[in-house]
Amino acid sequence: MNTFNWQGGSGRWFEFEIARAQRDWDTVGGVYMFVKPHDQPSQDWGGPICLFAAQTADFSSTLTRHDMWQAAENLGAREIHLLTIKEDQTRERVLKDILEAQAPILNRNMLRRVA
Repeated sequence: MNTFNWQGGSGRWFEFEIARAQRDWDTVGGVYMFVKPHDQPSQDWGGPICLFAAQTADFSSTLTRHDMWQAAENLGAREIHLLTIKEDQTRERVLKDILEAQAPILNRNMLRRVA
């Protein structure tokens, strides 16, 4: 299984599974991110860019037709990173930690529209 470790604002690291194509999603919950892969994988600087992050109680219902995927894809997203977390409170805490550290551009745009 292909994975990538993302750091949260707390300094804690989380190991996400990398999905590079649409597939049959599991009916479990967790945190997911739409990710632009690193343009220069041979370089040790930089890395993938998280464009959008959210949490769900069910990957299969959320990721089958996600309304933010097209916007993320337009910005270069080619991967979906998944972290299975069954408990609601844990998912919310991990998502908040990831959002604090990664500040995905599409999440910032969503916050502006609501305000």
